[in-house]
Amino acid sequence: MIYQLLLIEDDPIFTFLLKKGIEAAALEGDIHNFLNGLTALEFLTKEYSKEVNYIIFLDLNMPVMNGWQFMEKFEKIASTENCMVFVLTSSAYQQDIDKLKEKPLVEEFVTKPITDFILKGIKKTVVAKFEN
Repeated sequence: MIYQLLLIEDDPIFTFLLKKGIEAAALEGDIHNFLNGLTALEFLTKEYSKEVNYIIFLDLNMPVMNGWQFMEKFEKIASTENCMVFVLTSSAYQQDIDKLKEKPLVEEFVTKPITDFILKGIKKTVVAKFEN
């Protein structure tokens, strides 16, 4: 199955590495890059379809619109039926993790740097949800 993979991340080096990791994990889909939550939200507001499965890699700390602000708006248009959000952050604060666990769209909280092992686990999670 093909997915829409949204990389919402302001660090170009991390984005490059994430793309390479996604390829290595064979998580196939159309990849879209966004430097902040606002541009991603604008894209999703126009393009979101219940017929498409969305895998979103979301950084929490970004300029313009951060990950928290993005999630607040995105939750109003998205469904857990076709969306999975993997939150990427260098913050490992338990308070952040606890807040994210309350969000139905958030599948996992992933501390940077992300490894091939983690991406392969993410692929298994995606396949289990959307292909079984």
